[in-house]
Amino acid sequence: MRFSNVRQVTALTLIWAGALFAVDRVKNPHLWPLWGPRPTHVAPAATPRVSLWINHLCCTGCLGDLRDALTPLPWVRQAVEVRGGDVITQQTADTLAHSLPEYGHWVDLDVPDMNLLDFVELDRAVREKGLVPGRIELSGVDHFRLEAEVAHLCCGMCQKSVEDGIGFITARSFAGQFKWLDSVTVDKTKRRIVAHARFLEPGKTVDVAELLGGLNEVGFSPRSLRVALEESRPLRVAAGAPFVDGRH
Repeated sequence: MRFSNVRQVTALTLIWAGALFAVDRVKNPHLWPLWGPRPTHVAPAATPRVSLWINHLCCTGCLGDLRDALTPLPWVRQAVEVRGGDVITQQTADTLAHSLPEYGHWVDLDVPDMNLLDFVELDRAVREKGLVPGRIELSGVDHFRLEAEVAHLCCGMCQKSVEDGIGFITARSFAGQFKWLDSVTVDKTKRRIVAHARFLEPGKTVDVAELLGGLNEVGFSPRSLRVALEESRPLRVAAGAPFVDGRH
């Protein structure tokens, strides 16, 4: 039997360390300013926005039902329109001889008051009209967490099953799901499940539908799912000083 010598062990250690640094650089680019442009300040975040991918939204009839679902929500204070243009009329859809290239569409909604936003209420309102929000993307907020209130969380095993279940879903996800998720904490006394999000860079989004689906998969149906804003601190990089980030 031959054992590795010092040179081989050192080489393997350096290769493994380099791989770990590379993964961390991809997952947390905001922690590595010296490897790229050095930020001197952070521009104000864009207006918080919710973008819905409606799996089926083919015509003005579908859009009318979606408007009826969304308009009563207290945070929706704008006209509900399809991203990038109009859909075909209901009359045209009745007589169209060929299929459409895509039956789903995006709808973008600014959120003037985050305190009024409840993703469970949003998802339920759309589904009660017979439509399905396949994606519910949140953007324009850098530091936040998602707090789910549940009716059932009776014991330590309930708590453990949420932690293990979400961890298992995240680990086996090969489709890029839950890349935004940093960690999950469970408080059985308050019946609250909290998903802590990674720092969200400008232009990036979080698909809240992933969390709703994940909670359902592990056996819990939230009564509400709201955004709790974290304290946002500007990134500061001084010459010769270590990088200080604003992570919660």
